[in-house]
Amino acid sequence: MGTTQRSGLSAMTLRTATEADLPALAALFRDTVLVNAPQHYTAAQTEAWAAVDGASPRFRQFILGVTTYVAVDDTSMVGFAGIGEDGYVASAYVRHDCLRRGIGSTLMQAVLDHAQREGLQRLYSEASEFSLGLFIKFGFRQYGTEVVDRNGVQFTRYLMERVLVDTG
Repeated sequence: MGTTQRSGLSAMTLRTATEADLPALAALFRDTVLVNAPQHYTAAQTEAWAAVDGASPRFRQFILGVTTYVAVDDTSMVGFAGIGEDGYVASAYVRHDCLRRGIGSTLMQAVLDHAQREGLQRLYSEASEFSLGLFIKFGFRQYGTEVVDRNGVQFTRYLMERVLVDTG
């Protein structure tokens, strides 16, 4: 996939993530969390969430174990979103200095288009405080919450879903 979208003033291209992208995606993830999380989370939660190793098998699986779309503008990577074969939306991150430019919406639309091409009936995810609005904007509904432990720190996440095909 190498489609070009207009986002703000510059052109943006979407493509699928590769192994070579892992260090840059880990940096984007970490920087985004460090800048955005303190608005909604404690210092301990922010630090635990941002503790990502781009060379770890866990991060590799997070990005390459699903189809991850990477948004690239004329300067660098500006966001990414991933979707699994079962409809799990694994990620939705926009670089901290590129928020409110339509990048998250473009990535979420790519995820929805992927789901339709694959004939998926339901999408689901766990949203953070700062991704919740994007999921709601794209028709996801909250069906619960969960508390998870990340590096010894607890987080509450919103369980979100969107039914794409009426099976009843």
